[in-house]
Amino acid sequence: MQRFLFFTALASSIASPEVMALQLSPWQAPAAGWQAYADISAWAAYDAIPVDEFGGKWGEGYAPRNGRNVFLQRNRASIGVEKEGWRLGVEVRQEGSLDASRDTVDFYHLYQQRQRPDAARRFDLDARFQSWSASGLRVGRTVVLAHGVQVSLSGALYGTLRNRDTAVVGSASYQGAGAYGFNAQSLESDTRYRYPFMPAASQASSGASLSVALQLPLDARWTANLAVDDLWSRLRWSNLPTVQKNINSDVTSTDQNGYVNYQPLLTGQNSLISKSGTIGATRSASLSYRQDQWLVKLGADHLAATTIPAVAVTYQSTLGAFTGSYESRFKTVGLGYGAGPFYVQLRGNAWSVSRATALGLNAGVRYGF
Repeated sequence: MQRFLFFTALASSIASPEVMALQLSPWQAPAAGWQAYADISAWAAYDAIPVDEFGGKWGEGYAPRNGRNVFLQRNRASIGVEKEGWRLGVEVRQEGSLDASRDTVDFYHLYQQRQRPDAARRFDLDARFQSWSASGLRVGRTVVLAHGVQVSLSGALYGTLRNRDTAVVGSASYQGAGAYGFNAQSLESDTRYRYPFMPAASQASSGASLSVALQLPLDARWTANLAVDDLWSRLRWSNLPTVQKNINSDVTSTDQNGYVNYQPLLTGQNSLISKSGTIGATRSASLSYRQDQWLVKLGADHLAATTIPAVAVTYQSTLGAFTGSYESRFKTVGLGYGAGPFYVQLRGNAWSVSRATALGLNAGVRYGF
């Protein structure tokens, strides 16, 4: 049996961000002496299902949005040194996004649940999945200008890039009495894909990215922050395995596991291609206000055509800094703590991890020497 739908492939390839990774905290000056740093962030936010269900049957907690549904995941880990505004380190990134129509996620939900629609129904399939991962070297520089204005610029070079992109468009119709009709196309590229009689050709890949941030004190209490991660970027692959599939058939049966059996009108073509693209910029803007030990911050992030407004409140005590935050797009609550060179933040939108459709972790440590 062949599975035309791409979601099963997505579940095995998309890994789990903290945006504003370059943005400095208010009133934070570059370290004067040598300082080692290590940071890690992981974030996943889905519209239709809990994070725990992505690779599962899509049964528990299925609640899609009307219109477009997005699935966003990001990982980043970095380690390095910094001194007098200069930063040098290595980082590992893994990012994925899925943008799908309501009909597409409904169809896949029924498919995974081995269910048929209650009545005849046409599903307009339209989805795009993009995933990449890489490791590389990042160099950054932060300059303090007059009146406390800080400008940060960093660039990264990546090697050994992993790619998995899938696009699906077309329609699937349930005609009743167990009969299905399909007219759809898919295009998938995957650095790990191998097909019969594939030519012997070595793969090559490279990537680069530039990011910028601005911290602008407005007065003694107000500060504005602007940041664009991956303002400019370029990812390239050569001899990238690609498969194009077309299905146009009427189907009247399922196999013993409940999957639809496709009739012979399923065609495809394998090839090796050269491909280039961009990471896609992540934009962040915030305004913060400080009063004694309190700091209030309002802002928004924009990534993958999704805007995420948020508010955060921090209290600086003798025991450390305590932070609470809320973002309204995925309705996520965050709790954070920082003391000396260490900080950690946890985020989620449900008490039970198995029910949460958004989860996040950020942690880091600094060590001066």
